[in-house]
Amino acid sequence: MNVHTIDLELMGMAGVVAAYFIPSSAGHLIVDCGPSSTLPKLKAGIAALGYDIADVKHLLITHIHLDHAGGAGTMAREFGLQVYVHKNGANHLMRPERLLESATRIYGAMMDTLWGAFEAVPEQQLAVLEGHETLSLSGFEVQAVYTPGHAIHHLAYAFGRDVFSGDVGGVRLADSDHVVAPTPPPDIDFAAWRESIVKLRALEPKRIYPTHFGAHDNVEQHFANLEQSIDQLEQLAKEILSSGGGADEIAKANWSTCQSPNWQFRPRAEIRTLHPVPDGSQWVG
Repeated sequence: MNVHTIDLELMGMAGVVAAYFIPSSAGHLIVDCGPSSTLPKLKAGIAALGYDIADVKHLLITHIHLDHAGGAGTMAREFGLQVYVHKNGANHLMRPERLLESATRIYGAMMDTLWGAFEAVPEQQLAVLEGHETLSLSGFEVQAVYTPGHAIHHLAYAFGRDVFSGDVGGVRLADSDHVVAPTPPPDIDFAAWRESIVKLRALEPKRIYPTHFGAHDNVEQHFANLEQSIDQLEQLAKEILSSGGGADEIAKANWSTCQSPNWQFRPRAEIRTLHPVPDGSQWVG
């Protein structure tokens, strides 16, 4: 199996948001298409490999956040492909009004610039998954695994021992060993996240593909770093709540901690730029 990492260059930033392209003579596959604002980059990236995006038959969505799935409806309508999503996110892809209303409260006037249009996926082109299926797609056997923690509608996809982890596998940019657990409201569940890491480990992956960003081979160290990030974030939240703080204080402290040069898992500045929301709001990964 050949996996091609296509850099979507959201807002002109390289190495932050990936789509994974898997060619097949029976119809190509993509894992996470990104927002419609970056579809020209996706099309160009596939063309540069010598393929045509119109020949993509299957789009596997890890979760419905805009940087992962925002272009799914546009692609479904333009190319007639099938979209795969967890049952907890399916309604939002068919009827995205509530999702867009919520996102607009965060991004305001930047919605179109960041994400472009978010078109509904036609119901007949939506394959709704529970997260325990084995799919036969274009000659590949694909295991869908329900992996909540980052979001209640999160799936990972295993092609043998190659695992596409979306955001539940953490954020790890290509030039770094640091792994950060992205923690957007409202679905964060640290206990569920740890259980999802157990599920990912049980797949015995030789390579992991987080959407942010690229393929990584040292999988066990990756998971250990992710668990440490989760532990630190959970401890931070507990300390703030015990002192009478709330969600706003947690978000502000979370970002301040990420910026600290003493924090082992400090991310690159691009993570902050990726979602330029007001201080105190956590980015939606």
